[in-house]
Amino acid sequence: MPELQHPPPKPTLYTCHIDRGGPSFLPHACRGAHEALDEAGVPYESVIFGKGRPFALGTTGRRPDLKRISGQEKLPVLALTDGTTVNGVNAIAAWAAARRVTTN
Repeated sequence: MPELQHPPPKPTLYTCHIDRGGPSFLPHACRGAHEALDEAGVPYESVIFGKGRPFALGTTGRRPDLKRISGQEKLPVLALTDGTTVNGVNAIAAWAAARRVTTN
């Protein structure tokens, strides 16, 4: 797993190994977080954090660095430059929508 630089130099989205992949007809939180940030035009880095460590029964305690910065172990997590995090696809989508880049 990559080492977490916290706070990051730019907003950083931590995702599982599926990242942007998986079948488009199935909802997936990590892909949804990417889509929300992309649609809002928010610049960010993306780091696959959960490679080889899917979150399921028996994985509690396997993501201590993620828990240290976000208070929980589920992905996706958006780490911000001020040291705060936005946890989960719905919260990330709301955060991104509030910062939508508009062009005239």
